[in-house]
Order: sequence, then structure tokens, then C-alpha cells
Amino acid sequence: MRKISPRGQTFQLGTYTIGEAEILEFAGKYDPVPIHTDPVAAAAGPFGGLIASGFNTIAIYQRLVVGAIWTKVAGIVGRSFEIRLPSPVRPGAMLTGQSRIQKITIRPERCDAVVIFKTELVNDEQRPVLVLVLDALIHMRPVEQGRT
Repeated sequence: MRKISPRGQTFQLGTYTIGEAEILEFAGKYDPVPIHTDPVAAAAGPFGGLIASGFNTIAIYQRLVVGAIWTKVAGIVGRSFEIRLPSPVRPGAMLTGQSRIQKITIRPERCDAVVIFKTELVNDEQRPVLVLVLDALIHMRPVEQGRT
């Protein structure tokens, strides 16, 4: 278990490259609209080509944030999300980003803390494709005797 440091700590996320096959497969199962499932129809659509579902982008965020944070701290549960998708994710895009602690509220009576993280994923052109604010619960370490 890793100690969560004060507000402002930043966690670098790994990278993830999304391919056309993944976009088509994910959308076919979970978001079957033509801009995600039909390259020909998508080319004539508002984005000028196939784009990943926002839900696919959120799933990529989850994959990256688990490796960067949740395998290293004693997280309990995410309580709420605020999500913006400012730019589309296209086939072949390499996504990366960072997650920063915005606020920590310690609740000693419950032995946990409410931690607000703000994460931004960017594509290989450094354009934001996802901005997500997460309100999560984290276990606190027990207070050791004799320490202040």
C-alpha cells in the first residue's frame, strides 16, 4: 500500500494505442452508432471519419489509471465522475496523460479519506481527449503508537 501524498501529487499514466478493430468491436457491443461502427458512414459524418466511442475512451482511462494508481493504493470505491470529451479519438491514436490529486478530506472516524483526482488524457498531438474528475474513497493507514 502506498501513502497518498498531499494535494497536487501527480501520477503519470502509461500509454495506450487504439486500433480501428478495437473501435469497431467495442462499439459493436456497447455503442453501435455509425460514427463508431461504419467507416464509410463515419467519413460522411460530422467528424470526417471513424472515432472511438466516449465509453471506449473511458475504458482506456480506467485501464491506464489502474496501473498508475489503483494497484499502488488501497482504494475502496469511486463515488462520482465528471467527464468531458473535448476531442475525438481516432484509430491509431496513442493516448497518455496524468492524474493529479485536487483535494483530500480525511475522515478519521471512518479510517478513510475522500480524494478528488483530476485526470487528463491526451492524444499523440497533445490534444485533450478526456478530462475526468473522480471522487474516490481511499483507506487510511492505522495511526502508529507514539507517532504524531
